[in-house]
Amino acid sequence: MENKYKTMIYPFDIESIPLLRHSNLIDNIEFTHVVSPNGWGISGKDVACEDGGQPVGITIDSDFTKSLEDCDTVLFSDYSRKMNLNKFIYPKIIKAAESSKNIICTIKLDDEIINEVSRICNKNNTFFKYFNKKCNNIVNPESEEIYQINTPVIFVAGLGERTHKFEIQLNLREDLTKMGYKVSQVGTRNYCELMNFHSFPQFMYSKAITEWEKIILFNYYIKSIEIREEPDVIIIGIPGGTMPFNYEFTNKFGILAYEVSQAIAPDAVVLSTLYNNVSSDFFELISKSYKYKFGYSVDCYNISNVSLNIPASRTVESLQYITMDWKFINEKKKIYSKAEKPVYNILDKNDTGKLSEFLINKLQEYGQDGVI
Repeated sequence: MENKYKTMIYPFDIESIPLLRHSNLIDNIEFTHVVSPNGWGISGKDVACEDGGQPVGITIDSDFTKSLEDCDTVLFSDYSRKMNLNKFIYPKIIKAAESSKNIICTIKLDDEIINEVSRICNKNNTFFKYFNKKCNNIVNPESEEIYQINTPVIFVAGLGERTHKFEIQLNLREDLTKMGYKVSQVGTRNYCELMNFHSFPQFMYSKAITEWEKIILFNYYIKSIEIREEPDVIIIGIPGGTMPFNYEFTNKFGILAYEVSQAIAPDAVVLSTLYNNVSSDFFELISKSYKYKFGYSVDCYNISNVSLNIPASRTVESLQYITMDWKFINEKKKIYSKAEKPVYNILDKNDTGKLSEFLINKLQEYGQDGVI
């Protein structure tokens, strides 16, 4: 049996729970400690308190120093709460490195800290893996020609953030791999290489290239993956939201989602929505809207257990959310049982397999002899 590094996550919140729910996708890592600042008020609870999903069986601690003594590696993970990086994160990274711990970091760091942590880890013969790299060496396309992607493509999109897009992506990866398919994947987080697939390319966020060039380059990026890896299926997670919520909260107008839709034509699409008390007609209207805006139809939906709190969002001028228990969504989902397109709850383990099976059956319609 291969040895695994006993690993702590800090600072834990909703951003890092997919890592715990899908830790089997990460080589040589065993999460033994999950630590959040005491002021966040979640110490002593199961990590599932953050996303309202089914219990994981891991309890959140608040004692960083004690947990540090009992681990080999510390994963400093991105977080959604407000926190002073200089006061609470940097000193702990340095302390962990000086304690001869391996360091994995998905938080954006200043170059000075990166160099210091690298120096300390090299001196102590430990490793430092950093997953928030800058975009360098952009080669501008020489023409407007794009390539056809011959491998079936699944899009995972969301009306907005906090819709469990990454959870859907990881579940699909697990399920399709278990079914025997060779999966290539581009995920919505900047640390997907930690789980042996590709992060969404940083050039898509660059201000140094035009929007039409991004479309061409993203097409090239996916084509190069197809040629190099020869997969049976490609899963593409689309960061951000796809449409404005209102005049105040625009989701950046879904520009990124539009660019991806122009670069690649999907064969199947999962759209995840925030919870709202809507009728079945809502999904039909959304599907028509996506057909006209993005050129593709939505094949199935996921309802997240997160609702947008507009009054609170207006007060603080940033999006605020309300999280519900996953069982609540199961009850609400019954309303849509007769909808034209299936509706799932990705936090219900019974639905994860159904979603994957539905998509495979959908893709097989495009293949021959039942093969994707």
